Amino acid sequence: MHQNNHSNKTRILPRMTSARTYKQVLSIREMGRMVKDLHESLEGAFLREQITEIVEDLYDIGMLTDVYEIFGGYNNRSFGIHTCKKGRNDLYFMRKYKYGITSQEICFEHSLINHAIQNGLTIVARTIVNKAGEPYVEPANSISMFAIYEYLPGEDEYTWDNPEELTDTEIRNGARVLTDFHNAVRDFDPGKLQRREPPILDLWPLFAENLTQLAKTDRVGKLLPYLREHLEEIVDMIVRNPFDPANVGGMPLIPTHYDFHPGNLKWSDEKVVGIFDFDWSKMDLRLFDVCTAIIHFCSHWKDHRDGELRLEKFLIFLRCYQQRLQELDGLEAITDIEREMIPKILMIANIYLLHWGVAGYLDREDTNDYEYLAYLKHSTRLMGWLECYKDDIVDTIKEALK
Repeated sequence: MHQNNHSNKTRILPRMTSARTYKQVLSIREMGRMVKDLHESLEGAFLREQITEIVEDLYDIGMLTDVYEIFGGYNNRSFGIHTCKKGRNDLYFMRKYKYGITSQEICFEHSLINHAIQNGLTIVARTIVNKAGEPYVEPANSISMFAIYEYLPGEDEYTWDNPEELTDTEIRNGARVLTDFHNAVRDFDPGKLQRREPPILDLWPLFAENLTQLAKTDRVGKLLPYLREHLEEIVDMIVRNPFDPANVGGMPLIPTHYDFHPGNLKWSDEKVVGIFDFDWSKMDLRLFDVCTAIIHFCSHWKDHRDGELRLEKFLIFLRCYQQRLQELDGLEAITDIEREMIPKILMIANIYLLHWGVAGYLDREDTNDYEYLAYLKHSTRLMGWLECYKDDIVDTIKEALK
């Protein structure tokens, strides 16, 4: 009687053989693969039509004849687009900006690019304005903004985590290009335009608490356990390296690239023939940009030496940067206060990149745990190395700038 009264609220659980269960598991996996393939196909078809409409309706660069996606970026999506106008075939670069970037930030980036070109930095890709004379578009069927640039020549030979493959000549040329960029934009006036992310002087006091909160995130994987294991060490290093306005008196404040690494350069015969990805650029300390570049160009990433700074490459980069400044006789050479601050700014730049990696990993659900764990381990090891070998760093600075 009791069972009959509640029969509509119960369900008999069927038995199933292990063979049948396994067969259904395989079927579900196959369905998942088919759904994934279908999603990628539909998303690709939508992107193709969306890009076609943007190019042909909103720009005056001809008909779209072909488009391909360029992989390697972490924030934006990139495409090569072929067009034909009056029998002339051209190749352009299109960027689909990450969701959340503001029009003010894009205008800052494009104004800086144009200023650099006007001041002789010819290896930067010009922005292509749309029919309305604007440097970007925001299609009605998208929550993202798009921009089109000239397509730079050269090869994408490197990423940001394989600097060991750089020759000494390439390191010198990389340093020269950073110098040329800094010199070309030294008098840039952004007006009211700015990046939403504050400069490093304002960011630094936030990192300890930010990382502490990020470590509390509930997400499966190996990255967060590693962060929690080393959190006390990281926070202690932040506390031991205070950075306030009293430290930066007399240090040049200029437009900075903020992501200057070998993977954001185009190469040909060991020469830099293109520089791109200015969407992280902002007004900040010149020295922070230099130190971030040194970490990108001069760190070890492989095997048992992962997390070491290659001092002989550091010497080459810093010396060449300073010598190029003296040749150009525009932007002032590295100052005495900057020399003294290089060890500390190297530490700050490395922890900035560590924080970027953790925040970037947690910002999206599809990020690769093993990839970002490798970034975190590298930055944590480099942090310890920078602290342990301060005297060697100081000696290298003296040799480079003598």
